Parts: sequence; C-alpha cells; structure tokens
Amino acid sequence: MEKFCGSFKQKCDIKNIIVYLLCLLILVIVHCDPPTGLSQTGFKMLGIAIISALLWSTDAAPIPITALIIIFLQTVLNITPLNEALKYIAHPVNALLFVGFSLAAGLKKYNLDKKISLKIIDYAGTNVRKLLFNIMAAVAFLSMWMSNTSTTAIMIPIVASILKMAEGDYENLGKAFMIGIAYAGTIGGMATPVGTTPNPITIAFLNEMVNINLTFLDWVSIGLPFVILLIPIAWLILILLYPPEIKEVSINSIQHFNEGTKSRDKMGVIKVYTYFGLLIFLWIGGSFFPVPRGWLYIVSLGGSILMYLPIVGFLNWKDTRDNVDWGVLILIGGGLSLGKGLSQSGVIDWIIGFFLQGVQGLPVSIIIILVVALTSISILFFCSITATSTAFVPFAISLALQVDANPVILAAAAGIASSFAFILPANTPPNAIAYSLGYFETKDMMKAGVILLVLCIVVFIAVSNILWPFIFKF
Repeated sequence: MEKFCGSFKQKCDIKNIIVYLLCLLILVIVHCDPPTGLSQTGFKMLGIAIISALLWSTDAAPIPITALIIIFLQTVLNITPLNEALKYIAHPVNALLFVGFSLAAGLKKYNLDKKISLKIIDYAGTNVRKLLFNIMAAVAFLSMWMSNTSTTAIMIPIVASILKMAEGDYENLGKAFMIGIAYAGTIGGMATPVGTTPNPITIAFLNEMVNINLTFLDWVSIGLPFVILLIPIAWLILILLYPPEIKEVSINSIQHFNEGTKSRDKMGVIKVYTYFGLLIFLWIGGSFFPVPRGWLYIVSLGGSILMYLPIVGFLNWKDTRDNVDWGVLILIGGGLSLGKGLSQSGVIDWIIGFFLQGVQGLPVSIIIILVVALTSISILFFCSITATSTAFVPFAISLALQVDANPVILAAAAGIASSFAFILPANTPPNAIAYSLGYFETKDMMKAGVILLVLCIVVFIAVSNILWPFIFKF
C-alpha cells in the first residue's frame, strides 16, 4: 500500500511539474508578437486565461490560489493595477454568498437542516420510490438556501442508515439513492441567487458588463423552473436505469436521527426562522417596491451583520469556521477579475469573431443551445462549476451583444449550464461526497449523467423559449 501511495504521489508531482513548466512557457510566449486582431495586452490576458484553465483543470494548485494567481499575473504583466484587481474579492456578490453561508451555519447550529430533511423523508413513508423522490426534494430545497456540499453531507449518513436497514445487498438501491442525492444538491442550487456560485457570478457579470441589475425574484424566475422540472426527470432516470430491488424499506433509523435534532435553545431557533423569513421577504420585496440599487446585496450584508450581533443575533464568529468557505469568496474575486480583464482587453470579442464564423447564419435560438452545450461539456475539463461560469458567462454576454440577443438569456444559459455537472464524481463536491461511500462506480454516474445532461439541454430549450418570455422582460 505504501509503495502504491508513493508511486501515486510521484506521478502527481511529475504532472504538477509539467503543468508549471507549461505555465512558464505560456508566460514567455505572450511576450512575443500577438496573433492578428489581438493587442499585446489582450495576448497577455489570453495567456492568463489559459494558465488559469490549466491549473483549474489539473488541480496543480488549489482553486482559490489559482484565483490569486490571476490577480497577481494581471498586476505583474501590467494589465490591471493591483488595487483594481483586488477590489473584486470585495465585490458585492460576496455579500450574497456570505449571507448564504451564515444562514447555513444557523440551520446547522440548531440542527434545523437535519430536522427539515427528516420531516420530508418521514412524510414519504416506506415506499422506496416515493422515499427517493422525497429525499431528492429535501436536498434540492435545502440547496436553494445553503451550500449543496453541506446539504449532501447532511443527507448522506441518514440515507446510508436507511440503506443498511434494508438488510440486503441491493446494488441498484444504493446507486439510485446516492447518485440521486448528489444530483438533487446540484439541481436545487439553481433556484436562488444564494443557491450555488454560478448564480451570483451571472448576476454580477450582467451588472458589470451591461448594467442590468437582476433582483432576487428575477433569478428565481430564471432558475426555479429548472428545479421543478429536473428533479422529477433525474428521479425517473435513476428509477429506470437502476430500478430498486425492493418496494419497501424500514426507516426506523429516522427515530435515531430525530433524537439529535432537538435544540434546547428555543430562542435561537426562533431567531433563525425569523431572519430566514425576513431575508426572503426583503429579497422578494425588491421586485415590487422602490428600493436602492444593489438591494439584493444591501439586504444580504445587513442580514449577515445582524446574525452575528449580541442579543439580536444567533451566531458567533466561531460558527463560521466550518460553514464559511472563504476560498470560494477568493475564487469569485479572481474569476470576476479574469472576466473583466478578458472583456476590456478585447480577448472575448476576438474569440467571438472566430465563433461567429462557425455559426454564421444560424438563428439566435441555435446559438443559445450551442452555448449551453459548450458550457456544460466544459465542466468535464474545469471540474468546477464556479470556474466554468467565470469563463463562459462573460463570453455569453459579449456574444449576445454581437448577435443582437437578450444578454440576460445568454448569460443565464451559461450560468445555468455551469451547474449541469452530472457526469463525473470529480465535477462537484456533492458528486464526490456521494461517490466516496462506495455505493456506485464512475461508470454508473456517467451512464445516468449523460442522459440527464442531454435532457437538461432539452429542458433549457423549452424553458427559455416558452416560459421565460412570459415571466420577465429586460
């Protein structure tokens, strides 16, 4: 075993060395004459984008560190002043993410996340198929408001206990439930601006590049239809591909988990529910009442502050240790800085020029489908929905301006498609967590994931063409 681990580590070291050498070579190349139609600054910015994609796709550096590398290179290559690049780490979009992390900390602190999940599961009874659907619905609902990674981690031990109560070696049962949890976490995050990182990234780029300010309800109108449609579709795919060997399962283990959900601090529980409801009310209210620009971020920042204040709050700073992913906040900053640099230096327009040559004469609806397909497939290489969205959302917005299309539609196409991460266990943390328990193999997820990805594109076509025009206009 030690010999194998040593050999594996050596291979990883060699791979990383090769990646670093390629990055250095790219830095040398970008100082040569740029390609026709691209400025020297644009050529350097293109090199930074390739380096970031290389590091993100190979894990040669931690993903947040890659974001800092972007900012560092933009500065030393004299593309963007340091204070200009660093400001994106303090971008208002991170206030939105932070309040989501804080809400998750509150739900976890008082066991409300687990309590909500168990109530939904308990409602399903013992029917396996109904139970699977309810579990997926519970995960999706929680993922609308907190990290899908945390939601998956909460549900996995509960479901593992239920599977053990089945008292048999039922492979399909395990595959359906574990893959279902992973998929539901990813799908649920699409519904709200705080659900998953591609959503606030899309909102931020629309604000930065075309001065369009989406409200909380605007995004719910964009994302919620996908959750409503994709959860039943994902459930049906899993039931058909991996039909459970039994019809009923004992869920006596629910009682065991219920005992751990009781909180003695009733006032703390009341505060969590109160702030949760108040935030949603204020977020939605921004769609109906005259509010200051950036209302979504103002409410998020104010709500975050109140949660940590003595007497009125329910969290202390120690609660953030396990619930706030500071690396994601850094990653958002680096990604936004990268997108802005690519846009300002003309790289995106240069790339779009080549893209338009290939799609010349095609209707806008087909171009949108191509953006969705290209973005979702690229997740296989980036292995990060955040990195994928930071690369493709600014491209989609610029493309919309070139083809005279609605930038919100194309931005949403790239943003939503960045969450279509269903094929490989390494694509998202929920996939990896579910895979780690050993109930399914990579090929099992790939089989279901490819089918779901194709149907996601079909659903996107239907929602964007039929539903969106009636819901909102920009």
